[in-house]
Amino acid sequence: MDIEGVHENINKFQCSFCSSSFTISGNLKKHIESVHEKKRNFQCSECSSSFKQQGHLKMHIKSVHEKDRKFECSDCTSSFTRSGDLKRHIEGVHEKKKKFQCGDCSSSFKRLGDLKEHIEVVHKKILKFQCSYCSSSFTRSGSLKGHIEGIHEKIKKLQCSHCSSSFTRSGDLKRHIKGVHEKIKKFKCSDCSCSFTHYGSLKIHIESVHEKFKTFLCSYCSRSFSNSGHLKRHIEGVHEKNLKRHIEGVHEKKKKFQCNYCSISFTQKSNMKIHIETVHEKIKKFHCASCFMSFAQLGSLMRHHKAHHK
Repeated sequence: MDIEGVHENINKFQCSFCSSSFTISGNLKKHIESVHEKKRNFQCSECSSSFKQQGHLKMHIKSVHEKDRKFECSDCTSSFTRSGDLKRHIEGVHEKKKKFQCGDCSSSFKRLGDLKEHIEVVHKKILKFQCSYCSSSFTRSGSLKGHIEGIHEKIKKLQCSHCSSSFTRSGDLKRHIKGVHEKIKKFKCSDCSCSFTHYGSLKIHIESVHEKFKTFLCSYCSRSFSNSGHLKRHIEGVHEKNLKRHIEGVHEKKKKFQCNYCSISFTQKSNMKIHIETVHEKIKKFHCASCFMSFAQLGSLMRHHKAHHK
């Protein structure tokens, strides 16, 4: 073997962007693509994430999509991929450590960021992510992306293995399989024979059917609510808006918001937006947590839930 020739050829492939050098041209190419050109050639087949290295893609799939959850909660059936997620779950669900209190309602949160997001979404109604195709706007970029893919681009890349249904989001597919095909209702009511696929549905059932927790009474009508925040939103959304709409629509006759699709006009921009979404664009943004159905109006979702999932 020509030892001198071997050693002379070490690191003969020099990077033109920095001082790095390599023995193989393929390693130089990988270095330039991942460090200097920032190419992410490894695309996740489950979502839109992409990575520079195959190892990073494998870790992403294992932790996000395959859910290799080795950290199990000792108080319930929940499990997590990371110990930090388990700790936050125990503090937030079982120990109820929520030190950040909302000043506008009774909600409280574990993290300051969650409180800020709650105030922006619920109380200030900040919708900073605007759709470029229609008048819809969203509080989160992920919600906007899902809206564009599902409504405008009609992308439904997640196919159900049991039927012809397809979905834009993995969460919707999982809810569909559990609610329609597997019928897994692991959350059972201790007071009656009802069972539910989601803990939230069980909680609503117990409070509304068995415990009747509606101590906050509306002074304008016979409605009652389980917390002060719901009562406040009811008064603002129903009674105060109805009075304003009555004055503008009956006495002042102000209908300055004209629909671009038909001849109907409205006194409020929000009513015109709802009209366009439900009548012309057929947007169904209220999704059932127990099955794959979705609805254009909240009332339709509530009637569906009462009729099929009680």
